[in-house]
Amino acid sequence: MFFADRKLHGSHTNLHNLSEHASENMKLSEHELNNRQVIEHALANQHACIPAPFQPRFYEYLYQHTYQSLRHIHLLGQLAFLLYFFADLFIIPDLALISGLTRVGVALGLWLISELLFRHSKDIRLLDTIMPIATTLCAGIWMIMLVTSTSPHVANYLYASAIFLLIIHLSTKVQFKVSLYCSLFIGLFVLITMTQIMTLSEAFTFAVVLTPILLFSIYMNWTNIINMRRTFLRTLLDEWNYHAVRKLAHTDDLTQLYNRRHFVNLAEHSIHEWPTPSSSCLLMFDVDHFKQINDNYGHDVGDRVLQVIAETTRKEMRHSDVLARFGGEEFIVLLSDTQLQDALLIAERIRHSIQRQHVPVQENPPLQFTVSIGIAELESPSQSLDELIKQADIALYAAKRAGRNRIRVYRPEMQSAPSKTSQSITS
Repeated sequence: MFFADRKLHGSHTNLHNLSEHASENMKLSEHELNNRQVIEHALANQHACIPAPFQPRFYEYLYQHTYQSLRHIHLLGQLAFLLYFFADLFIIPDLALISGLTRVGVALGLWLISELLFRHSKDIRLLDTIMPIATTLCAGIWMIMLVTSTSPHVANYLYASAIFLLIIHLSTKVQFKVSLYCSLFIGLFVLITMTQIMTLSEAFTFAVVLTPILLFSIYMNWTNIINMRRTFLRTLLDEWNYHAVRKLAHTDDLTQLYNRRHFVNLAEHSIHEWPTPSSSCLLMFDVDHFKQINDNYGHDVGDRVLQVIAETTRKEMRHSDVLARFGGEEFIVLLSDTQLQDALLIAERIRHSIQRQHVPVQENPPLQFTVSIGIAELESPSQSLDELIKQADIALYAAKRAGRNRIRVYRPEMQSAPSKTSQSITS
């Protein structure tokens, strides 16, 4: 049938093209929205470890917020490595030619590699490892030149190795372990170089100066990474709060369907989108003898009846339909781009599905229940939503008068009959 191919079982009904803040701003999936407690526990942890379900989103967040800064840092690092050639001219002039050729070759090679990776990879973990690895490589090459040089100033020049440590730890955004291992490798290179170019007293003085710099830079790196994690987790909580407030504003708490206000907003927008490829129809239905259900079994059973009806009806909806709890025991559905004959088929399917449901009742047989349904068809662009709802309400009253558990389509001759809302009637 027309509606069977488009039915999405178990999905919430909505109009994707009508909600102003729907898919574009919905950053959290339904599964993630149920994990607020996990986010809060992670935020309370001193290391702010990102929970496994959120790690892919965390890396995506880092890519969006650190891509440009990482790329700029790479360019600045390569430029700094080249500019230190001018320091080499004065401090190790015997290796000036080798220094110049080596620095140009290494910088050019690293630039090509980093450009390829930044252009073709969105893995922030990979991009974040380029700088520490490249810095470690450059430090190793530079220290080989120091050991090879015969200049009397190489011992003092080794103090510049602190710059490599600072670059590694201040530029790494994600991969703390990589930056830590790279700094340890540089420390090993420095230790080897110290034994070759320094006396014992010079080495001791150098170690006293370099060790605090190393420890401080590691601490700064770890603190920055923790702060980045906390920022991300707070962003998740902000998103959760946004969705929670939005859900309260748009959703009926008992049935988890749209509430009356949100339905009116969506339906008003939909019925005035003319010309449309086909007609639209409105279904209004409520529970037969609902007052008796509440009186005989209690309001908790009545609430469960409404929930079962909502769940059952939702399964019969298509992705373009708008289902809402209109008030009390009343439900309403806007069937966009739907001819009257198809609306009748959908209404009959809803009525039949609800008729087959039941609610357990203590010390009593399971409670079965039915609904009556009124249908109104949108016939012109000048017709208002209020008028359409009134017509569906009149048709619903006609279904009640005809014996309940049935469907009636609005006809102009029904206007003379009192509507359900204008005259008290037992549900």
